[in-house]
Amino acid sequence: MNSLEGLDEEDYEWFYAMLSVRSRRRRVLVAEVKGEVVGFAIAYRYRDTAYVDSIAVDPSFRGAGIGKVLLDTLEKTLVEDGADLIALSVKDGNKRALDFYLRNGYTLKGIILLMKCDVNALPLSEAAGFSLKRVKAGSLRKLKNFKPTTWWSSLTEPVDRLIYKRFVKAEDALLAYKNGRLRGVLEFSVDNEILADYVALSSYTATDALKTLLAGLRRVGLEVGASTVSVPVDASKKFLVEAFLESGFRTLSTEYLAVKDLSE
Repeated sequence: MNSLEGLDEEDYEWFYAMLSVRSRRRRVLVAEVKGEVVGFAIAYRYRDTAYVDSIAVDPSFRGAGIGKVLLDTLEKTLVEDGADLIALSVKDGNKRALDFYLRNGYTLKGIILLMKCDVNALPLSEAAGFSLKRVKAGSLRKLKNFKPTTWWSSLTEPVDRLIYKRFVKAEDALLAYKNGRLRGVLEFSVDNEILADYVALSSYTATDALKTLLAGLRRVGLEVGASTVSVPVDASKKFLVEAFLESGFRTLSTEYLAVKDLSE
């Protein structure tokens, strides 16, 4: 399927593991031309809110309106499922995709920051009174009263954890505890760098919980030889942005968060 041409080997494994998982929260659509798959769309929904993870079309079929058909069909399907609001993100350099969504009724709501830090700049040790535990991300249960770094995490994480149970190269997670109570979670994958794609903190002692998680990530980075760590953060989450900046992170790139009201 050429619409997956930009994916590396691990992404292929993830994609097929995702297709093998059954979840009422996730929708996957494919576009076919004469029996050949030429595009796909993936979305997650919880109650009245949905998030489009990706829409891809085979380069040789672009310009034929397939992306429009996928988006329209996906929106109709999500409305039938009960969604009133749909959101997605677009990389700042992809102006063609941004124009496509703006033409189709989406408006900009916010900015996602992709923040990066050198592993050696991360905290050396946990905050006082905190302890760390490393587990497989697939073993985690739903977190309540925790604030994630990105808006869409509350939609995607329940499904992702089902995938982690089947995915060969599943993500790991670091858990920060104080007095036996969970105060922070950081899920990460390792390639040439560490991607901390999900960070969620309790409202209590959030700063110390983050310091503890980053100290654990520093040790992971040194163990595997990764030199940098990156994490996506909603720019609107002022506390989290400031906390990452104080920990040595800097903004590498941005994405636009776009939304559309499906109830109109």
